[in-house]
Amino acid sequence: MKKLVSLFLLLMLLCGTALAENATVSTVDTSNVPVIPEGTLSAEVISFTGNQTYAVYSAPTKKSIRGAKGKARVSTNGWIQVFGAEDDWILVQYDISDKQNRIGYIYINALPREVTVPDLNLKRAAAVVNYDVEVTDDPLVSKTPLAKLTENTKVTCLGTMGTWTYIEGTEKDVLFRGFVPTECLSGTVTTLREAEKAIVGSWKLYAGTSIDASRIVFHEDGSVTGRSTLESGREVEWNGSWQLDYYDSNRSRYWNDSEFELTLSRGTSVELYGLRICRQSAENGKIKYALVLSDGTKTSGMVLTE
Repeated sequence: MKKLVSLFLLLMLLCGTALAENATVSTVDTSNVPVIPEGTLSAEVISFTGNQTYAVYSAPTKKSIRGAKGKARVSTNGWIQVFGAEDDWILVQYDISDKQNRIGYIYINALPREVTVPDLNLKRAAAVVNYDVEVTDDPLVSKTPLAKLTENTKVTCLGTMGTWTYIEGTEKDVLFRGFVPTECLSGTVTTLREAEKAIVGSWKLYAGTSIDASRIVFHEDGSVTGRSTLESGREVEWNGSWQLDYYDSNRSRYWNDSEFELTLSRGTSVELYGLRICRQSAENGKIKYALVLSDGTKTSGMVLTE
């Protein structure tokens, strides 16, 4: 009898071990795993414990936008690529169907105990959207919209994937991360030192009228000269001074949430403008700038180009 009990216990132990091993190894079809395009983001397929599902969020917080109308989940019975870890989260890509994938965050404790992944090490850089654009969490397959951004919306660039840029932003004050075409973005100047250097030079009015100048030149010594066209068609030249300072967006004085405030003095007149400086690289590698000025809380803007 003791031998039978011992044999039974041994069989139970062996079965339990086999079941545990099977539970930690998920054999999945990886034939449709996408190749990650060249950029700052990379990923590898990780085997997760099978028969599990996890909630997926667009950013590493439960307060962020969640795809599938707030119901996005990933099953460990399919392939999962892992880009890396950020605090208590990991960024993953998985397939919803043959025609749609999703990139988003799940809790890091979903990883098997013996598995470690590298940190994401995302680089943060300010940018603005040049035109209305849809953000997607599936840049490689369906391009399904996750959120929408309007022209001049400020975002943070986090990384690149081929012709796509991984960004962070908000829609209706809700945080999200997703991908937009790189071509829709312009980098923005955020330090006063670069702003004061970038503004020096000759600029022409590209759009808008409030600044009342067809040509304006900011000099390094703080002086400014300009040329305006009168109603009669006659051009007059004027001179004055300029000064830049950081702008506190909590003041809500300008419609485009400017980084800087420009003080422009002409004779007895003192004018204040919100200023955003966008940078883009020209074909020769030289950085070109555009000055986006606003004079109030409504959509009233002027664009000056070199």
